[in-house]
Amino acid sequence: MANYLPPRRPYYRYPQGEPGRYPPGEPPRRIPVEDPRGAVGPRGRGPQEPAAPPPPPAPGPQAPALAVQVEALSAKVDELMNTVAEQEKALAAAHEAVAEQQGKAESYLDLAQRTQADFVNYKRRAERERSDEAQAARADLLGHILPALDDLERALEHEPDELRGNPWADGLPLVARQVRLALARAGVERIGAEGDVFDPREHEAVAYQPQAGFSEGQVAHVARPGYRLGDRIIRPAQVVVAQGDA
Repeated sequence: MANYLPPRRPYYRYPQGEPGRYPPGEPPRRIPVEDPRGAVGPRGRGPQEPAAPPPPPAPGPQAPALAVQVEALSAKVDELMNTVAEQEKALAAAHEAVAEQQGKAESYLDLAQRTQADFVNYKRRAERERSDEAQAARADLLGHILPALDDLERALEHEPDELRGNPWADGLPLVARQVRLALARAGVERIGAEGDVFDPREHEAVAYQPQAGFSEGQVAHVARPGYRLGDRIIRPAQVVVAQGDA
């Protein structure tokens, strides 16, 4: 039991004898004192009261200057807030103006596109009308020339016997041929031939009678040839339509 330690005895403070405090011959009494390692104040005294907070420092000479600076900063912040509000209002007005201008631009663009489309249609219509007018003018001119060609061809078909072999008379078929070539170069096409099926758009029936060797509705004879310029019929062909085999 070499490591055994006896229990710790309480600590007692023996008060020093003071004259007149204890009767003569009486030993001094022991006063128990708590362990100084407990929650006691310095020198064995009990816990102390919490210390009062220190008083606020007295205002120094810089307090008025700080107050002036704070007021100036507050005024500047208010001014900046007012400026921001004005800028927001101006921005909103600018957005409205941009939206209005954009709407106008879109309406103007739509109007310009419509105008351009109308102009293109007008140009095409004018070109078509001009082409039709030019074709009608050529057809009208050819309508005046074709009767002369018909007379020339009929004269060639009934050439007198005394003129056969005459150089002058032999030159007339060449003239008629040159006229027909000129009409072909101008786009004029001759219509109407024996054996064609009768078409009321191109043929004008002058007679309807039985014809040997022809079927019903066929052109049996061409009394006067017709002419066509493109899709326009200058003059229909006058024909005799066969009624059937005789």
